[in-house]
Amino acid sequence: MIICDSTETTRFARWLLLGSLCLASCFTSSATVQAQSKPKPQSHEPMHRLTWAEYEATLRYWKKTHPSWVTLQSRGISGQNMPVYLLKITDSSVPDTDKQICLVTTLHCGPERSGSSGALSLVDWMLSDDPLAAETRRRQIVLIMPVVNPLALFYTDLWRNENGVEPYVGMDRDGKAWDVKNLTFRRPEEAPEVMAVLSVVDEYQPEVHVDLHGVGLQEYGPDELGTRRMYQGQIMTEITGSAYSNYALRPWDWRVTEAMIEAGKAAGFPSDRFEADAQRTFWGNELAPLGKKLWHGMPKFYTQHYSYAKYHTMIATQEVAWEQSIVERTKGLFRIGNQVWNDERQPSYPVNRMKHFVGHFVAAYGNTASERRKSRVELWSKQSNLALGFMYPQTIGRESLVCATTAAAKRAVAANGLRELQINLHDLFGENAKNIRKFIDAGPELKLAMEIPSARLMEAKEEDDVSFENGVSFRLRLPYRKPTQLQVQLNGQILKESPTDGYESWFADGFTQVHVNVPPAKARQTELYFITCSYTPDEVRRTGWMPPAAVQKQLATATADATPANFTDLSYGEHFRQSMDVWLADSKTPTPLVFYLHGGGWAAQDKSDIHQHLDVRKLLDAGISVASVNYRLLQDANAADVKPPVQWPLEDAARALQFVRSQADRWNIDKKRIAACGVSAGGCSSLWLALHDDMAKPDSDDPIARESTRLICAAGKAPQTSLDPRQLVEWIPNSEYGGRAFGFSGQSRPESFAPFLAARDSILSQIQRFSPIEHADKNDPPLFMEFPAQDEVPVAGERQSDPTHSAVSGLMLQRKLEGLGGKVELRYKSDGKTGSATMQEFLMQQLQSNQ
Repeated sequence: MIICDSTETTRFARWLLLGSLCLASCFTSSATVQAQSKPKPQSHEPMHRLTWAEYEATLRYWKKTHPSWVTLQSRGISGQNMPVYLLKITDSSVPDTDKQICLVTTLHCGPERSGSSGALSLVDWMLSDDPLAAETRRRQIVLIMPVVNPLALFYTDLWRNENGVEPYVGMDRDGKAWDVKNLTFRRPEEAPEVMAVLSVVDEYQPEVHVDLHGVGLQEYGPDELGTRRMYQGQIMTEITGSAYSNYALRPWDWRVTEAMIEAGKAAGFPSDRFEADAQRTFWGNELAPLGKKLWHGMPKFYTQHYSYAKYHTMIATQEVAWEQSIVERTKGLFRIGNQVWNDERQPSYPVNRMKHFVGHFVAAYGNTASERRKSRVELWSKQSNLALGFMYPQTIGRESLVCATTAAAKRAVAANGLRELQINLHDLFGENAKNIRKFIDAGPELKLAMEIPSARLMEAKEEDDVSFENGVSFRLRLPYRKPTQLQVQLNGQILKESPTDGYESWFADGFTQVHVNVPPAKARQTELYFITCSYTPDEVRRTGWMPPAAVQKQLATATADATPANFTDLSYGEHFRQSMDVWLADSKTPTPLVFYLHGGGWAAQDKSDIHQHLDVRKLLDAGISVASVNYRLLQDANAADVKPPVQWPLEDAARALQFVRSQADRWNIDKKRIAACGVSAGGCSSLWLALHDDMAKPDSDDPIARESTRLICAAGKAPQTSLDPRQLVEWIPNSEYGGRAFGFSGQSRPESFAPFLAARDSILSQIQRFSPIEHADKNDPPLFMEFPAQDEVPVAGERQSDPTHSAVSGLMLQRKLEGLGGKVELRYKSDGKTGSATMQEFLMQQLQSNQ
């Protein structure tokens, strides 16, 4: 069992909490901590300790008795001239062309004995009459190195060889011996065991590499070794697929690990599942401060990673307590190699995808295992030079995959927009590019999304160009079971169904798999692969979520969806709330515009509430454009220590109006026919704009600030016309509005209104600056105010059921303006009046009559 690796002995011993055992030295035969007592008498039956002679004799026996299945080789000479043996097991009567290759090693053998005895038990089973063993011999080449470090296993019980090299982690006397970037081992002549394993990996380029570990004498001090015999019942917690110290030592597909675990469980041998059973998350740089709350394993490079790094071999590490357990778990692995994997079409381990980009894959080419192996190894060595992409956003009924292999191809796909991309594709593919253009033009996609930014693609160098000598395949996946009218094109050419030069499709793992095959001759001549796939889904699936019907009705959701804006969330300032939606009427001549400000006490809601109060479609049909505006709220102003907070919402209203005017030529807007309107606080803001003198700054360097804020008219639904608390109390004795607008906090409006009223005289200049009625004069435009909830005749000086939205407020402004000669229309429920009944009617009448 791997309690620790040599690099972090104390750390992992502590983390694994396996008691207070003293670790045997990894460097010499001396103990790090000397045993304090004589060897403990054994009460369990001792196990046989395998000898070198028995081991060699057994290997030769197997070779002799199974000559058509077993090949025995020495792959190197370990310490004291002991060969590092390799057993090759396969049915030689079946050609090797379509066989998977699985390598089994024991890099940590020595003190960990059950890894080697497990490997030998696996050989026993492989040479048996078990139907699965026979099938595996026919379908796979199984390479087993039962004892990688024979000197350690049979004589020294130390991790390291006689030169101080530890094969598993890849250590020597000077520390880590691996040059990971170049995949070389320092002083290879001192590491014959490592070199023996690497020679096998290089020759066979296996699909899978399994390394066996286990229980032994690794925690025994020199004075505790006794006869160096383990005892019956000496076990450990078995783990499958990985190592406690290094969570990068595992199959990339957890389903492979689970298949091995389930095979063990079925035979009575359960496995610990690492971080899953410990219920811990993985370590990472930014998570490091969480320390002991994380899974203690780290991603590191160990010798077994050579197989993955060089050949895209799937690796797995196993801890062995019972030899029969590793046989059973390995059966689970072999079944995978004998069968068609989850989403493939041929028997194979899941090792054939070399590069990916958001569910799109570059895959090995070939219809036999040996063909795919050649392609896999080549693609793996070149995949870092590829650039992948697809049309974005992904859309039902359409799929795509792009792979650029040369600098020229990368520059072509780094186009600035789809039009430039189509021109570049025409330069590459000639007339065939027409089919790609048709595909692009038929869809809603905005761009070709590449995994590498365009700037880097433009800097691609010819020295990094690659081509594929062994062919290449690509995998797209359609999220439907039986799509119809499937059409797949490569570089504008329609592909036929073919396992060698064309495409294949099948349903597996919830997707219709589309596998495009490009044979070697064609792949050698291709720099850019532009794959398009169109299809008709076999079922209709709607996307999105809708609120409950009552909420939709309340917020006019259907109306909003039916009337999309020309511009959504268009910014007129730096704050995220300084934005607007704009609908432009279709007209040959400049159109008037309704400028809408939402309600919510300047503290809530947003521009989307326009559809609850105005019929935008009706305005557009009448030739009137519309802008609905968001603005910074009171809480934003409070956070920025702006006083009074109401300054920001009102100044934003003016700035947004000026911004709209600055876009008049671009949007075909008549600057002289802009009307403002709003609800509640939005109505108050609209009245403030209408009554305020022009806030344009003709001499400003900012062209937007030079625009006028004057309006042709304004309208409000339940607006506040004054923000003076004393005035409000005189009009409506139970008034409670306005305190928060001037920075007075409270859990409710009444709580904030009392201190506001008390402080009124000290902030009167601020109140007058932002109170609409204070700016009224004879030059103000026509106004309209409606109070649809007011069901009684408004009388000044009387308490109101809704003091914040009472028509009394409108009545007092009407009296003042009419006294100055202004035009004001006031409406409330059951007022018996004729004329404009609503804000919308007033706006349309005013804007259409002033042409």
